[in-house]
Amino acid sequence: MSRCTWGKIGGKPSWLNPKVLPKSSDLLCSVCEKPMCFLMQVCANGGESDPPHAFHRTLFLFVCRNPGCSRPNDASNLKAFRCQLPRANDFYSFDGPMNPDFGDVPDPRALTDGPGLCKICGCAAAKKCAKCQVARYCSQAHQVIDWPQHKLECAEVAVNGSISEEPKNPRNAFVFKEFEVEIGQEYMPANLFDGISDDEEDDDNEEDGNDEDETEEEKKARIRDFEKFLKENKEKNADMTKEDLDAATAEQPKDIDFDKFNRLVNLNPDQIVRYKRYGLPLRATGRSELPEVVEPCDLCGSPRRFEMQLMPHLLSLIDVDAIGQSIDWASVYVFTCSASCEIADYGYAKELVVKQDFI
Repeated sequence: MSRCTWGKIGGKPSWLNPKVLPKSSDLLCSVCEKPMCFLMQVCANGGESDPPHAFHRTLFLFVCRNPGCSRPNDASNLKAFRCQLPRANDFYSFDGPMNPDFGDVPDPRALTDGPGLCKICGCAAAKKCAKCQVARYCSQAHQVIDWPQHKLECAEVAVNGSISEEPKNPRNAFVFKEFEVEIGQEYMPANLFDGISDDEEDDDNEEDGNDEDETEEEKKARIRDFEKFLKENKEKNADMTKEDLDAATAEQPKDIDFDKFNRLVNLNPDQIVRYKRYGLPLRATGRSELPEVVEPCDLCGSPRRFEMQLMPHLLSLIDVDAIGQSIDWASVYVFTCSASCEIADYGYAKELVVKQDFI
């Protein structure tokens, strides 16, 4: 997709500004310092509420492919960037996109002098294949990934002097499968959260062992408590009975945030992102904290405010939802500059990412 509508998952980025891209060093994982993989992008312009320099506004998210870099309640393996353009710019029509009903019409503003892009990830590529001087890469790591295919192309250059035409966006093992994001208004029944109480006395008044009155959400929460307890006490508690586990986990308070989160997930199980700019995030659990005060914008010092969050179902779409160590989250929260401040050369500004996990 050279242009995307509201947003997309996977594939290679459709850069809003295709000339001034993030540096390769900006897209390295903060844990392993290897190139991150494009995860998703969303068109997030706020209309008249945004300043003129942010008529076009897109958020880009990246994640490290290394499962070992995914740590509980730590977003070091994720990065988010904000890019903005004024209505009058070098890349997009002032009056909006062309009508697709008119058929395939070449874009008169198609970029012909943009920077080279990495064959593997679609990010800025400062390196070339030393042999053919045609293929570009952002890093040696991605050149290694591409070599089994590219060695055939190198041989073709030696014979013909060029590489025959290839698909504009060929798949490779590094990028995630590509999906378009559809948007919709969320509606929920007024009684969705009925029966959820944060009054601790409710728990004290319940009779022990009354499993028949336990909701499905509460059962799932208790199972997670069991798993956490076993993991932390694996050797010492190898011979513990179910009764021992029940007694050990009964002391933990109810996770009201998890109950609410789970009911909303069950209401929209295919939801991958929740977008509510300047709204309140939907906490996945009360057992790991979201920051009460987030870091201000690095560029202008304005407060950052919540804009969007990623949901667990996205993990299954990008095929990383596996048993054992894998890329994981309960929810990923993105906080952005509340002023949508201007970015030098209309480039890409790093924003704040926070991650919650079910632990």
